[in-house]
Amino acid sequence: MSIPVPPVPSFPPAEFTLTSVKGLSAAGVRAGIKASGNPDIGLLVSDKPMSCAGVFTQNHFAAAPVLLSKAHLVRSGGVVRAIIVNSGNANACTGAQGDKDALEMCERVARALECPVEQVLVCSTGVIGVKLPMDKVRTGIDLALAERASDVEAGRRFLAAIMTTDAYPKEACAQYAGATIAGVCKGAGMIEPNMATMLAFMATDWDLRAEQLKRALPGIAANTFNAVHVDTHTSTNDTLLLLSTRAVPPPNDWARHVEPVARRLAWLIARDGEGATKVTTIEVSGASSDEAAKAIARRVASSALVRTALFGNDPNWGRFTSQVGNAPQVRHARSLSCVLQGIEVFRGGEPTAFDRAAASKAMQAEDVKLELKLSDGPGKAIVMTSDLGYRYVQVNAEYTT
Repeated sequence: MSIPVPPVPSFPPAEFTLTSVKGLSAAGVRAGIKASGNPDIGLLVSDKPMSCAGVFTQNHFAAAPVLLSKAHLVRSGGVVRAIIVNSGNANACTGAQGDKDALEMCERVARALECPVEQVLVCSTGVIGVKLPMDKVRTGIDLALAERASDVEAGRRFLAAIMTTDAYPKEACAQYAGATIAGVCKGAGMIEPNMATMLAFMATDWDLRAEQLKRALPGIAANTFNAVHVDTHTSTNDTLLLLSTRAVPPPNDWARHVEPVARRLAWLIARDGEGATKVTTIEVSGASSDEAAKAIARRVASSALVRTALFGNDPNWGRFTSQVGNAPQVRHARSLSCVLQGIEVFRGGEPTAFDRAAASKAMQAEDVKLELKLSDGPGKAIVMTSDLGYRYVQVNAEYTT
């Protein structure tokens, strides 16, 4: 049986990228880590120390670069000069040698930039349990240092270098109050975040202290990167970094203007769920609390039966409602209303009269909305999930072969 391959979606490039933020330069080069020969070393550098905050995976097997970057942020007080990234190898579950290799990557960049080693962060993504080919990594770092530039294409080369199974590059941007907000990310599988998701880098030239970033970032992540689900599998390497090059006075509500950029990046990850054909935004309202709403939304999003129905454009409301009924956070299940693409399909414990053919046609959109309304309280939350089709199994069954 031949497995149908969904067409790769095409999105226009963002108007700006990371190197559009004042003071940032970047590079993306081929070091030979990936068997494909695609770019695999990325470098992001600020002309002067910048503010940084991060959220990271809570997987107990967090990779060496995650542990080191967290330690460096503590030691530097959130002051960062550069980020070095490799793809094609996660440097996770690699023991003491993995720790040494992550540190060596930071040290090599720090020597070249003449900055303290704790001002360099490191990220890795790729196959777990394989030691880094450090000869190739060293060569790649040196090449990236030599080739870094501040034009838009340099930012896009950095993005290309962090990708693994991504079907397309993921970038988003905005401008407000004289500042640029730009971000890039990678991720298509191993997405069930409890912090951020896979690798994401966002930057702005607003003048923000590390403490301001640190206070705002969890809230930004909660409604964006932390609201993405692909396969109920939190990665060992998840990292989200928010950077400020401190060039432009910020408005008081600056975080409100960063969040839409993060949400667009998160949507692009959900859309690229390996083999996905759409993103479904599950909105839960009327739960006893926001936490309860998030738990209910995630329970629905994680159901293989729900996600295969979404893939098949099947308005099978029984899969949605029964999964809500499985959530221990629900108090008054009989009050549930289920609205799919603006069509109410279930209310008060029984189905409504709706046109199944019309509902199925509405589900063929790339952006689907499923509203689940309860009467337990004021709690609300959203989760973005990809559908689940044949291609996901093929991609992940052949991942290391």
